[in-house]
Amino acid sequence: MLPEQTTEPLTQKNKGMLALVIFLGVLIVVATTVLIFVIVSRLIHKNDHPATVMSTIPTSSVPASVMRPVSVLQEPNGTHITQIFRQSDQMMVISLSGGGLPDRIVMWDVANQQKLSEIKLLDPLRK
Repeated sequence: MLPEQTTEPLTQKNKGMLALVIFLGVLIVVATTVLIFVIVSRLIHKNDHPATVMSTIPTSSVPASVMRPVSVLQEPNGTHITQIFRQSDQMMVISLSGGGLPDRIVMWDVANQQKLSEIKLLDPLRK
């Protein structure tokens, strides 16, 4: 004797649940495909791009005007940034040392990405 099969019509709640399960299944398949494609393409093109240096400044504390790429200060090799101060929204004060030059302070215009002025700090005992 065969068990009785019930053919209840799908209710609206069951139809919604079935649609959600199908949608999530398709979403999992698409996401897995994209993930595999990204991993394979990165493995294939591993040495195509030069290494880039990323800054870890929290974006919530930095105005949008600073997030643009900053041009080079054009200082000699061996120059070190000792301190950076935010003077205003449009200007930063950068303290530099080394590079075969005396310690110096650079006023940097954030909006125009250029040096406004430079102050060289000379040691009074040096002649």
